[in-house]
Amino acid sequence: MFYIYLSIYFFLGSIKEEILKKNKSKFLIFFLIFFFCFTYQMGTDWLSYQNYYENIFPNTSLENLLMKNARIERGYVLLNIIFYNLGFNYEIFSGIILSFCTYTILKYMQEKSQNKYIAFYIFFIYAFNAALLEPLMRQVIALAFFIISLKYLEKRRFLKFILVVFLAAQFHRTAYLLLPLYFINYIKFSLKKVIIMIISFKLLLNTMIDLVIYIFPKYIEYLTATRYAPKELSITTVVICIYHILIIFYIYKNSNEKRNYILNFAGIYVILYSIVAYFPIINRLNLYFAPFIGITLSYVTDIYFFNRKISKSIVKKLVVVIFIFLVATTMFYRRIIAGGDLVNLAYLNYKNYIIEFLKGDLKNNFSEKKSFYENQVNQIIEKENKK
Repeated sequence: MFYIYLSIYFFLGSIKEEILKKNKSKFLIFFLIFFFCFTYQMGTDWLSYQNYYENIFPNTSLENLLMKNARIERGYVLLNIIFYNLGFNYEIFSGIILSFCTYTILKYMQEKSQNKYIAFYIFFIYAFNAALLEPLMRQVIALAFFIISLKYLEKRRFLKFILVVFLAAQFHRTAYLLLPLYFINYIKFSLKKVIIMIISFKLLLNTMIDLVIYIFPKYIEYLTATRYAPKELSITTVVICIYHILIIFYIYKNSNEKRNYILNFAGIYVILYSIVAYFPIINRLNLYFAPFIGITLSYVTDIYFFNRKISKSIVKKLVVVIFIFLVATTMFYRRIIAGGDLVNLAYLNYKNYIIEFLKGDLKNNFSEKKSFYENQVNQIIEKENKK
């Protein structure tokens, strides 16, 4: 029910935005921070992150941090040690870090989008919802640094851009792949080029996998795991790619507010989305480009029919907004339903740390929380095995 109310709120907000054209509002950002950055016992990655925070990183010496090969990026380890020694518990630490990152990302998106409700909704539905609920803490931090680096991309400050992206990579190594993107403004994406790249990536898939394993050997377990095994490309994926391409190259590209790098990043999102079926782990990399597909889709009401802009008609705006919300919401619930009971447990059983604290329903320690959650997971697995 939580997501239904949230979808209705975003839908009504997007209609209001189209009518009133008031794009700047910090309330919406803080509203999302409260509901998504302070979740409690949702997702699955929190089990590992809280164990690291309370039991492993506090015992890491500075010598080990600097001299030894760390499985977890040093920037993230150091951040954990600082907050732990300041006396913050894991939930507050997580909430503070995710809040700052979310504020940074959403503030940028609000400035670049035409309708912040549509931009935020697409971003959350496509990627950020899962990233915060798991949480994909290290990559969310890296994404925030990447967003910060974009002001240097716009001003063509090469060294500052490289420095900020390098900092991002100290929290998630995949950010190293973002370094060449400084030159993205020198590339002009077109409909034809995107289609050619989609086909080329499909043909070069095995080479790409070998390259990723060579650069990031630690990710071999992801590439060979059953859950990340290649699947057949579905008709739905093809239709969604066409839908995105049409909006990017026939709507956003004609906007007076267009930024070339945003258009190109949105194009990269579509390219990566098209090969997720063959290379599922690439969906993690696509988190870096999800803000830009949200921004471009927020211009969806700027459609031209015979040189007449449909945004002059409130009724036509309403029809277009209903359509884009139906597509995004259907994609989300289809993914949730296909995920089964484990996904339902991880994402639909909404809990908020602040609300649970006020109710007095918090678990006393990590072992208690872990045991309770793992028992729920094991029961679901046993139930599915009996089918």
